[in-house]
Amino acid sequence: MKILILIISMFFLVQNNSFAMKQHNYHKHNNEMNGHVHDEKNMPGLKGIDTTAKEENDLKTIFKTHKEINRSVVKLKNGIKTITESNNIKLREAIVDHVSMMVTRLEEGKNPKVFIQTPILDKLFDYYDQIETELEMTDKGIIVIQTSTNKKVVKLLQKHSEEVSDMSKRGMAAVHERMMKNHKNN
Repeated sequence: MKILILIISMFFLVQNNSFAMKQHNYHKHNNEMNGHVHDEKNMPGLKGIDTTAKEENDLKTIFKTHKEINRSVVKLKNGIKTITESNNIKLREAIVDHVSMMVTRLEEGKNPKVFIQTPILDKLFDYYDQIETELEMTDKGIIVIQTSTNKKVVKLLQKHSEEVSDMSKRGMAAVHERMMKNHKNN
């Protein structure tokens, strides 16, 4: 009987210690990030006010496989030209679908207000009716040309293209860094 009690006691001790360690790590990370917990498996920050599961899943695919993205940006006098491609078929489809849905949202002035989106993107939605967009499919992705006659909008388009390029290079690390910077500036 004493052996059984000892085994049960040790089981609970190990379980409680494991739980305590998980709690410690959670709170340590939570405090380091000023109250922000980053769940890179479920990525809850990809949800918006009316985003669909498809939109969220496309973003998850893009962020989880961002290292397989090839992206170039040309700053035009009146806007931008971006080429975003991948050899990964699933990623390519997610990119094309994401771009298409975002262009549709922009044309409709329907800001998704995704938690992680940048203030620059919010501002672009303020000027949605002053942006002309052309899309062209490539074998490996999509070309986007966005222009405006409003110089302020041109600067916003160029800044947003830089943000997207940074996210495609560094993934969620770029998002977390920008969010912390924005948080400190507010």
